[in-house]
This record gives sequence, structure tokens and C-alpha cells, in this order.
Amino acid sequence: MTQEIIDELLEAITLLLDDVKDVQENSYHMDELINQLETRVNDVEINIHGLEKNAQSLNDRLSQVLDCIMSRAKEEIAVYKAIS
Repeated sequence: MTQEIIDELLEAITLLLDDVKDVQENSYHMDELINQLETRVNDVEINIHGLEKNAQSLNDRLSQVLDCIMSRAKEEIAVYKAIS
């Protein structure tokens, strides 16, 4: 092999190593972004569960209020019928 061919091979290897290094750095960055996304997804899931609990609690409270209103209405109807 001539010195020129050896120099070209060394240059090609150096470029390949630089490309490998770039790919490695990009993969680390991608891993970091994926971890951030997973964290956000988990946060959203927790918030959704909290909202579901709140909705159920509101539903239960509304049912209690409606039961109370219906009970009073029935009592008032009974009193009205008794008076009439």
C-alpha cells in the first residue's frame, strides 16, 4: 500500500468514527426526550385518574342533592294534598 492510500483510509476511518460519535450523541438525546415524554404521559394519566375521581365525587354529591330535593318535593306535595 502506498502512503496516499493509507492516508485516505485513515481519513475515511476518522470520518466514520465521527459519524458513529454523532449517532451515539443523538441516541442519548433521543433517550432523554423519550424519558421526558414518558414522564409527561404518566403525569397526564395521574391527572385523568384525579379528574375521574372528582367527577365521580361530584356525581355522588349531585345525587344526594337531587334525593334531598325530591324528598322535600314529595313532602310538600303530601302537605298540599292534606291541606286541600
